Order: sequence, then C-alpha cells, then structure tokens
Amino acid sequence: MKYAEAKEWAHVRSAIRRTSKPLIKYWKNHPVPFDNRVPAEDQLADDWEEYDPRDHAECSAYNELPA
Repeated sequence: MKYAEAKEWAHVRSAIRRTSKPLIKYWKNHPVPFDNRVPAEDQLADDWEEYDPRDHAECSAYNELPA
C-alpha cells in the first residue's frame, strides 16, 4: 500500500513499516507526525504495511485486546 494509505489505516498502538525494511517501524502513538519522521524517499514507496504488535508472538502485547 502507499504511504498515505498506511498512515491513515494504522491503529493507535500500531506502527507502519516498509516490507523491504521490516526492522524500521514508525509508531503512530508518537508526538512527532509521520511526515516529519519518515524520509521523503520512503514516502514515495508503495510497499508500506501496518505493523500491529498484538499479531506477533515475540511481543509482550501478543493477543492483547484492543484499547
């Protein structure tokens, strides 16, 4: 998905990340807006996805109910 779609779809406790750079996450619940944190060249990419820590077993919030 495109960057603009990803930042709109992300839930409060989630992050967005590029599938080609999965270790770099931009968390939604952050005082600085996405547009100021995500590099301009990455904003042009179309391989964005939402990262929800509740979906990953290695996270302490795994299977936690939504807030």
